[in-house]
Amino acid sequence: MKLPARSVVNRKSAKKAIKKFYDGKIDWSSKELADTKLKVRRILRKEQDEVCPYCRRIIVMERRNVYEDIEHFLDKSKDHYRKYAFSVVNLVLSCHACNFEKSTKDVGSQALIDGGDLRPEHRIFRWPHPHFNDLSACIRKRPGQVYEPIRGSGLEAESKAMISDLKLDVPSNIEGRYAHLMDKVNKINLICQKANEIGGVRNQARVANLLMKQKRILDSLW
Repeated sequence: MKLPARSVVNRKSAKKAIKKFYDGKIDWSSKELADTKLKVRRILRKEQDEVCPYCRRIIVMERRNVYEDIEHFLDKSKDHYRKYAFSVVNLVLSCHACNFEKSTKDVGSQALIDGGDLRPEHRIFRWPHPHFNDLSACIRKRPGQVYEPIRGSGLEAESKAMISDLKLDVPSNIEGRYAHLMDKVNKINLICQKANEIGGVRNQARVANLLMKQKRILDSLW
């Protein structure tokens, strides 16, 4: 399992602030943690190929990262999971919608609360784990943004719980996700049109990059 994010949280420059967090002297929003979180965010974005591990939609980059969140699989606000706040196997980059729906839901188990540690075991989480399990082998994402557990995965109950908790099976949310992504496609078209009108090598490169992102969005829809 490749976890280069570990190299970020293990840096001497990061450890001091992280220790202050665990000692209760600063909270997650502290400026002292900003640089570490930014580096972790960039690594996760690259590792995940800009895809939310839960809904498997493209996370479209915008100013101030408004559509993405560093998400704690085990919620850091709960005392018994606080120790995992900077554990790299507890961190994923999710889209804002999935992070909002997950909120502070407890997807752990009594074994973890009783003092267990994060390990790639089969039945210690309520959901499939984004680092320990292959979510695409547990949950099928069909055209139209329809999600369903995959029979024979061994994690049918966990997959069903994740789909339900994140409301991935709610028709209004399915339609909303479609409309949101189509809005992004249309915005990219407008930007590309303006860039082509201006011309120049830099704008040509920008258009090529935007069109690649647009294709990925359309592929995720269909």
